[in-house]
Amino acid sequence: MPSDVNFPPVFKPLVDPVVQIKLAQLPSTGLSIGQTVEARVMERLDDRRFIIRIGSSHLTAEAEPTLRPGQAMTLRVDSLSPRVLLSVAPPPEERITAEHLRVCRSNPGALTQSLAELAEIAGGVRGADFSRLAGRDNLAALLDALASAMLGLEQIERGFSLRDAVRSLGLSLEGDLRKALESPGSNPVPSQSGLKACLMKVLEEFRAKLQSAEIQPADANAIRELTPVLERTVRAIESQQVLNVHFQETEGKLLLQVPLILPGLTGKADIFIRDEEWCPGEGKKKEAFRVVFALEMDALGDVMAQAHFRAKEATIRICCEKEPVASFVSGLLPELEKHLIAAGYHVAKLVVSADSNVREAIQECIREELYGDGQTLNLFA
Repeated sequence: MPSDVNFPPVFKPLVDPVVQIKLAQLPSTGLSIGQTVEARVMERLDDRRFIIRIGSSHLTAEAEPTLRPGQAMTLRVDSLSPRVLLSVAPPPEERITAEHLRVCRSNPGALTQSLAELAEIAGGVRGADFSRLAGRDNLAALLDALASAMLGLEQIERGFSLRDAVRSLGLSLEGDLRKALESPGSNPVPSQSGLKACLMKVLEEFRAKLQSAEIQPADANAIRELTPVLERTVRAIESQQVLNVHFQETEGKLLLQVPLILPGLTGKADIFIRDEEWCPGEGKKKEAFRVVFALEMDALGDVMAQAHFRAKEATIRICCEKEPVASFVSGLLPELEKHLIAAGYHVAKLVVSADSNVREAIQECIREELYGDGQTLNLFA
């Protein structure tokens, strides 16, 4: 994703919004900064006001979101002066998701950056260290998995598969997970060849070496230098999994970043897939969905393709930053249309244009997918 995307300082919360309480005096139970307290909505008053109980104190609250009588909240005390400020403390699993969201929003290109760093180190000057410390076979498997996870000319010529891209990283597909749950022991999830599995195996080798009494000081130092690179890549891959599980559950969409490596050129493609008729709890077949393919290539310029599929009709608009690239892409349209027809779609529109403001459109798309307005709850004594 473009590194110069700047997000507003407040992001859409995963749980209840920030709660502000202005009190004439502290509750009888007393409060301290950093403390967590349990609160319960007792009753609804008029004009968006509620009675909320904290400890033995009953507070009159004015709230923007709709609270429910009986609703329980865990609140963290953030400030006592000049006003008492409390924020909702999410359960542990939501804190993990929130942290992944925060990391992704602060550095949208983390996955590509970590893979590029790993490729430079493992396949470059530190390759000998990797081979000696993790084993030649483990290094070979790691480099093969890394090549599969970073889209190159060979993969493009074979044909790009989103499913293969997901699996090459070591992410679990929803269908694979369902098969694993329905058929325990059948091992339908091909995760052992994924990049994450290879990284975890190398990390295990490194830990075993560090615990050995025979390890040389130089080797121990090398392991300590290489380990953070592997761990950053694992975290970036796990963030992709956590974010997509969250987005599938809450918004019916998928986000995937694919590093792109061509001779002398490096870039990345961000792929957004949204079910436009998604409803919570519904598993019906997708009939209307939107796909955005945002390609960032500094040398060739940015390209953004937006496709809308409804029933068996497809509408596709491709916008290129540079005119020569737009002309090249135009020559590919007949082949693209042929593939869409073969897949059973009627192509209602398939156009290419040149626009120097493609980068701004990509940034706006990223904001739309990753950013949400925070809500505020104001409570007054």
